Amino acid sequence: MVDAYQGLIEGYRTFRREYLDKQFDAYRSWASKAQNPRTLIIGCSDSRVNPAILTHAGLGEIFVVNNVANIVPPYEKGKSHHKSLGAAIQFAVNHLRVEHIIVMGHSGCGGIAALMAADPAARYDADDDDYIADWVSILQPAREAVEVCCDAHVPDHEKRALAEMEGTLVSVSHLISYPWVRQAVDAGVLSLHAWYFHVDSGELLTFSSEKGRFCRV
Repeated sequence: MVDAYQGLIEGYRTFRREYLDKQFDAYRSWASKAQNPRTLIIGCSDSRVNPAILTHAGLGEIFVVNNVANIVPPYEKGKSHHKSLGAAIQFAVNHLRVEHIIVMGHSGCGGIAALMAADPAARYDADDDDYIADWVSILQPAREAVEVCCDAHVPDHEKRALAEMEGTLVSVSHLISYPWVRQAVDAGVLSLHAWYFHVDSGELLTFSSEKGRFCRV
């Protein structure tokens, strides 16, 4: 079995053969210019969900931010505790002038599983210094929405799937609270989207505001 680290090195060598050996002049010309992606994708850190691979995007085509459970915290003027994500959104909108922001959730999300755990002890870590619980609590409105619409007979795995989808909508609603995002949306130069990827089937759903539900692509 190839060592995981060595596998990355071999992957780089493949990249080098494809981009440098075969297309060196084109790559050098492209790499010397500033990036100009038209889309920001906020995805999960889950290793099975890679936006560039799923969208077959080339180098420089998408600006990507990953975190546990693809969460966008609400805007907090002057006191944000999530400066890295806020900086990425601000840079993408104000400087890269992206035309689309996509929040992409997925099935089997560990962060959402922690959010939906009935017993705190069932989470990955249940102590006073639990980064996971603190982070996913930002999506508490998603859990509450699922609990309101589902009765006791709905299986837990279905509740988690609903929360995974609802979580993307909560994050999109948080996006619009950022002043530069709101300005760009109001100006008609920026669109916001919620996606949901089924890891097992490879199926991608997008939320339709007109239909009020996620639809197959």
